[in-house]
Amino acid sequence: MARRERLKDARTIDKPTPIPEESPLSKPTFIATPSAPEEGDAAPAGRTTLADLLRLFDPDAPNRPEAGDEAARTAVGMRRVKAGANLIRMGAPAMALYFVRTGTFKISRVDEDGYEQVLAFAGRGEVIAYEAICQDAYPTNAVALEDATAYVVPKADLANFCRAVPAFEMALHRAASAALVHTNDLVDVMAAVSSEVRLARFLLQLSRKMAQAGQSPRRFILRMGRRDIASLLGVAHETVSRSFGSLATARVLHVDDRDVEILDLDALRAYARCTRRAHEDPMAPRPGRLAAAPHRMPGRQSLAA
Repeated sequence: MARRERLKDARTIDKPTPIPEESPLSKPTFIATPSAPEEGDAAPAGRTTLADLLRLFDPDAPNRPEAGDEAARTAVGMRRVKAGANLIRMGAPAMALYFVRTGTFKISRVDEDGYEQVLAFAGRGEVIAYEAICQDAYPTNAVALEDATAYVVPKADLANFCRAVPAFEMALHRAASAALVHTNDLVDVMAAVSSEVRLARFLLQLSRKMAQAGQSPRRFILRMGRRDIASLLGVAHETVSRSFGSLATARVLHVDDRDVEILDLDALRAYARCTRRAHEDPMAPRPGRLAAAPHRMPGRQSLAA
């Protein structure tokens, strides 16, 4: 009899205590927006509001009539991403759009053979994964080049956000327009034959971005490495390094590792205006003069290749 009682007590101890249905422990607690599950290597960074997101585009946007009080009451998730970690992964289900709050992200695509093609660099105020609106899977990767944060807007909430806060709908239109501008900028870069011209156009575009963000358009730190720049420009890594050296020798730039200072903005614009060859190329044919065959030193590559 005593043995039977001991076995009954043991079964009671091993059996987990049931949690009442109304207990808070029976329901998960979401830090970020529930409809936007964690993706990549990003971690939730708490909640903010749609009004904070709108300030990325216009500091006074939350105070405008089209924003209303609803923007301050609408919760928006945020992700914190460490340098080198993914915000989104190529091929993962496209669940949300991301608006960069701080930091810089590299947008790239990896081919079947493992080659990574860099497509863009996204900074503060730019949208990542805009393609998620019309696609079921992310077509690209987004990797943080430094510690970064981004607002999260789930696809399922887009229509509700636009109806409740018309200013957010305008922000989406602005994001779409910016994406088209970026595409045109990339086409403009790739239209140049000379690597120096491509680099000059890239640096001018980066300078304009810095100015729009209220930072110095002449001196900045490159968050991306030479290999990433080379992939974006469609040239070899060594070619990018030589192009930086050529622009520095011409006293257009001062380069100290990733610290770049534009010494002569007009000269950089002159480089960028050229299409087929570098500015003031000594081998360029002149009117009334036959073009001489360029003399190549052994082991030396032409920058215009």
